[in-house]
Amino acid sequence: MQQNTLSTTLSFGGGEGGGDGVLQDLEIAGRLVDKHLNYDSSFPSLLDMLRVSPQGSATVSGLSESDYPNSGDPRSIRHLSFTRKVPLPSELMHHFQHMQCNCMMGLFPEINRAWLTIDSDIYVWVYEDGRDLAYFDGLHETILSVGLVKPKAGVFKKYIEYLLCLTTTSEIVLLGVSFSQTADEEGNSGMHLLPEPLFSVPTDGSYILTIRGTNDGRIFMGAKDGCLYELVYQAEDGWFSRKCQKVNHSRSTISYLLPFLAFSEDDPINQVEVDDSRHILYTLSEKGTITVYDLDADGKNTCRVVAVPHNNIMNAALQVAKTVDKSNFKSVVSLCPISTSESPHIHLVVVTGTGVRLYYTTMPLVGGLTQRPSQLTLLHVRLPPGFAANATVYRPTKVHKALYSHGTGVLCSNESNEADTVWTMSSDQYPYHPTLAESQSTHAVDGFVWALADVTPQLWCSALNPTTPQGTKPPLLVTQHQQSPRQLVLLSATGAHVLTFLRPVDQLRQMLEESGGAESNMVKEFFSAMTPTQACATALIIATDPHRPNAQVAEWATRALFLYGANPPPAPVTFPPQTPAGYNFHPTQVSTPMPGQATNTALVQDAQFSPLHNALYLYLARILRPVWASSVAKETLVDGKPVLMSSMTAEELGFLAERVDLLAKFLLTNQGGTTPLQPLNASNTSLNITRYGGDGSERASLLALRSLLSQALEVLKLMTVLSTHNFTTITGSLQKEIREQLRTMTFRDLVLTGREVCRSLIMALLDRYHGDNASADAISERLRDICPGLYRIEDAKLAKANEIILAAKANTNKAEKEKGFKEAVALCKQIGHHVNVNGISSQLASGGAYEGVVDLCLSVAAQRDPAGLALHYYKNNEPADDHQGYMAFTSRMECYRVIMDQLNQLVGAGVVPQTSPTVPSRPGPPTPPPSTLPSTDATQYANQMMNLIVGSNDELSHVTLYQWLVDTNRTDRLLAITSPYLETFLTRSNGQSPLHHLLWRYYERNRDYFKAAKTLLLLAEQIGDTPVNVRVEYLSRALMCLSSCEMNTASSYSDFMLHMEEKKEVARVQLMVLDALQGEGASADVIAQVNSSLLTLTTLYEKFAEPWALWECKLAIVHCAGHSEPQLVQSIWTNLIDRELERSRVEPVETRVDSLSSKIKALARLYSANPNYFPLEHIIKECEVRSVRLRTNTSWVVTALQGCGIQVSRLINIYHKLYRSGDSVWEVERSPYHLLGVLAHLITMLVDNEAAVQPPQKRALREQCLDYVAEYLTDLGASADASAGVISAHLKTCQAKLERFV
Repeated sequence: MQQNTLSTTLSFGGGEGGGDGVLQDLEIAGRLVDKHLNYDSSFPSLLDMLRVSPQGSATVSGLSESDYPNSGDPRSIRHLSFTRKVPLPSELMHHFQHMQCNCMMGLFPEINRAWLTIDSDIYVWVYEDGRDLAYFDGLHETILSVGLVKPKAGVFKKYIEYLLCLTTTSEIVLLGVSFSQTADEEGNSGMHLLPEPLFSVPTDGSYILTIRGTNDGRIFMGAKDGCLYELVYQAEDGWFSRKCQKVNHSRSTISYLLPFLAFSEDDPINQVEVDDSRHILYTLSEKGTITVYDLDADGKNTCRVVAVPHNNIMNAALQVAKTVDKSNFKSVVSLCPISTSESPHIHLVVVTGTGVRLYYTTMPLVGGLTQRPSQLTLLHVRLPPGFAANATVYRPTKVHKALYSHGTGVLCSNESNEADTVWTMSSDQYPYHPTLAESQSTHAVDGFVWALADVTPQLWCSALNPTTPQGTKPPLLVTQHQQSPRQLVLLSATGAHVLTFLRPVDQLRQMLEESGGAESNMVKEFFSAMTPTQACATALIIATDPHRPNAQVAEWATRALFLYGANPPPAPVTFPPQTPAGYNFHPTQVSTPMPGQATNTALVQDAQFSPLHNALYLYLARILRPVWASSVAKETLVDGKPVLMSSMTAEELGFLAERVDLLAKFLLTNQGGTTPLQPLNASNTSLNITRYGGDGSERASLLALRSLLSQALEVLKLMTVLSTHNFTTITGSLQKEIREQLRTMTFRDLVLTGREVCRSLIMALLDRYHGDNASADAISERLRDICPGLYRIEDAKLAKANEIILAAKANTNKAEKEKGFKEAVALCKQIGHHVNVNGISSQLASGGAYEGVVDLCLSVAAQRDPAGLALHYYKNNEPADDHQGYMAFTSRMECYRVIMDQLNQLVGAGVVPQTSPTVPSRPGPPTPPPSTLPSTDATQYANQMMNLIVGSNDELSHVTLYQWLVDTNRTDRLLAITSPYLETFLTRSNGQSPLHHLLWRYYERNRDYFKAAKTLLLLAEQIGDTPVNVRVEYLSRALMCLSSCEMNTASSYSDFMLHMEEKKEVARVQLMVLDALQGEGASADVIAQVNSSLLTLTTLYEKFAEPWALWECKLAIVHCAGHSEPQLVQSIWTNLIDRELERSRVEPVETRVDSLSSKIKALARLYSANPNYFPLEHIIKECEVRSVRLRTNTSWVVTALQGCGIQVSRLINIYHKLYRSGDSVWEVERSPYHLLGVLAHLITMLVDNEAAVQPPQKRALREQCLDYVAEYLTDLGASADASAGVISAHLKTCQAKLERFV
């Protein structure tokens, strides 16, 4: 046997935990409430259940078993209970003896009265018990019709609450109806009919058969002549109107002037009905014609729209229900308007003599809801019970009275002379069925039913039953916890018969009583038919009812909850939202997820909760539905000023608080444990978001529900107290920001995230009674009793501390001032978890108590994180899965941020912002600048605060200060700090680059040059957008640090020094590549790639130098790499020479040659010492070839090479070697003796500058040159080239000079 507790699904333990845990629970529970509220609003509309297409194609139902479902036990679906029969008042009996002409009976449901006319007299009494009999006998003719209507505003005195309209064959009389101010023990007040008529109008021969009034006081009458009349009345006569007159809305004025035009036969109007929600009037004639009148959007006019004869009605119904016999539509007995609160699209139900209901609309479905009536179109034919193929009940016949109201249909059929049969059909038990499904029952009523009316008591406050977003009222299943059972009164000759429609909760209560427990099949079938979740929500109403007459029934209901709802379903099943069997709630479908909690929400996605769990949330959602999404306060104008008023009265809030309290007590009572009523031990509850998943998801969700219940109850009770003590005055004293926040807040916001707003309201309430200790103490005690979570003892201490601070600020004695500030800080440190650090610190700072700011913030930070989780979280690089560490870290940072804010204010003090000059606003001296703290004092206070932080052992406060100094570019102040935490801060890496640009300075300042060099190397090598020139500078600084290092004799030092030098050389090459690329106009992406890091020589060559043809860079790369392949080097020089000439191709030849000479000189300074990278012979050859091609001066190459420091003797040898090589290039260029010309110039230079030649070398050089010249002359003598003679003459001159060269 299953234990009757929540122990299998709920395990309470631990304490409330931190505020963050409670807020997380509230947010998750709030989202579950949102989901259930959305579900309660997702019921199919009447149009959907009737399966009417958007185009308005009519449909039929009632032919299927599912239209009138049955179950194994008929008792499980019955919805009607015959409560009592009240006979006619005995005083009336003897009046029947004198009846001569006519007798009628009817009901005034608006005032809970029945009426009876005997000839010219009318009697009115309370139908519930037959008392308070009133009568009027002032007429002299037989009464033909009776109506009770509301009077128009401003026409009669206020004590006239209703008008009784009586018609005879000759006149229409209006009587005033009033009620006594004092009520009896049952709350009923006596009715009084004024003895004299208010108005009397002649009928002009029209027999009035029926009367119907509107909510705004208009009186319409249906007459025997088939016309619709209106009794128009006003306070005074007008120019063209009397106080009271009868107006015909069926015939035009011309028909009175020319009567022969009104030749149609009379068709008496038997029924007039008004749809006050749409301002539409309907009439039903004796022959079955339905006429529609438009009263206009404001209900002030009357216009006939359409009249549909009975034949058209019958034919339209036959076209839809083709298999139904024509006789079922032969007569129409009743019109029943449907208000907008039930359906925005379906407007009228027409009932036939066989109980068929015809659903009509007066406007196209495809248009907007603001259309006015233009038609009367059939949408659906609903057949009564008995038309299904296997129907076990007979069909209704001879229906003469009918009623339809909010899903409930009533038919009165006179199948025998002795009694009427009352058929009732109700869809209350199937609100989420995709098609219209109704339970049905029949009852016999003694005698013929003269009148019937829906007299369901109205909810005492309409605000408790708001409409859904679609504008319709929710099903009874949603509101049954506060809605009274539907009641029906039938009036016959034997008296009043009061029938009560059982709500689902009434049905369950009756089943439990009849079966004597929860184990019967009847109860089990009830839970199955309604779905376990809905049935559990219904059972909760019984289980939490404080006024239950039989406590045993409540125990049985609780037993049923655990018997049929405690176990989760075996597997998740998804159904359409309108299907009741599909109510299988998944919290993942909630809207508005918590920021930053997507992962935690995902943990709940696969959770399969029990029906009991879902029912607890569903019932709470239904209790809070009137206020959950509504604004807490509404703004209105009083004396032209906006003020806030509570959206609900204290009585309404108290009613909701009582319901929430009952549910909370049920949850506490049935929480589980060794005893059924074991109290909840909140001190050991530890809430953690990670509980919302896995096996503990339901337990965690119920813990969240408990938190939500507690918080909602406190807020409701607080709002009740505030409404009692003048909510408008209290909110008027709030800060502007709080008032604006409260104005836009919903009750949901106030419960889930509005703790601070609630506390502000509490403080404002207490401030209202400031100085009145007795009232303030009483309110304080009351608040601690009803909302201990919102108004705590800590709040009182906080208020005391605030009072001390204010007193200290006003004190001029410095010692007492400091003493007061210290006392306030000490008091706040006692309640550190509950202190608004920012607010208190602002107050302390405004009084100059900056030491107190630091002391308080550091103390509160430590109290918020006693286990040091924040430091562990910080040192572990802030892992994403450490939620507790993150919360502790965030909590500490809030305290440190307050200190930093004060430091920001201090370092900015004394600096007056520069503004543009403006014209003074008034004559006289200039306006003085705003008063600020002197800069010297501000600096002193700032240093004082920083020294206090540096002197503490709170490492995270050090980190926060260091980061602030970095962010405000106070690095010198940072590096001047002596603290063991500074190096850790500078070296820490948390997914970002450590502060190496400060770290090397820190090492250098502390003479740790080796570490400084290593840090600089890291800076140079770091990947990022650091420019290459900065990287080179870092490497240079690193080498300087190494040169200052005391360990310069160690082998590790030598290796590191060599490594740094190599890095620097490569970096210089990279810088050269960068400059070259910028000169070539490379894109920003290419430049960024070069700047991204220190690149290898291979990368520089392959990715940049080669693709971009950077020949000079190539030469530098191969030189730095030590790669001396001759062919590669020569190829580079060749292309380098061509590239240099190409760059200046538009310039004169002399300029181009000078540019190339400059380039060769520049490169010679770098590479001439190493012939592997400065191949002189190849360079001379390539330059001389270009010289021939450019036809320029032959001496420019020699001049350029001399400028590179190359001796003439060496050049003579190289040129001689080139000449003797016999290269064909000179023949190709058609200058075979070009080199001899250059040699002649070189020899001349040698001879002319003999002082530059050392004496020991002169003789050998002379002999060598003479031999060369002799050879050249021999070659030239055999040549026929035109230039040979000129060069030969030049050489002979050189020969002569050489002979004298000694």
